[in-house]
Amino acid sequence: MSFKRAQIVRSRCGRDSGRLFCVMDAQAGWLLLADGKRRRVDRPKRKQGKHVALVGEWDHPVMEKVRTGQSVRDRELRAALAAFREEMEV
Repeated sequence: MSFKRAQIVRSRCGRDSGRLFCVMDAQAGWLLLADGKRRRVDRPKRKQGKHVALVGEWDHPVMEKVRTGQSVRDRELRAALAAFREEMEV
């Protein structure tokens, strides 16, 4: 499966299993993932694409900033993922 920037994925393997992440970058089968809390934007987690499941894309100003390569703060990313999580539960 091909991943793109600003997609939201759920980890399937590892100690972070079940957590939501934002794809900060995708390079040759590897993804750079951040959630703004345990994995900060300046130190994203490197994970293979086969170890995550695509949850979807979301039109949000923060995701648009990630998509265009602008700088994003951890606080903004945490708030965007929390809002996405709430919308999924409804």
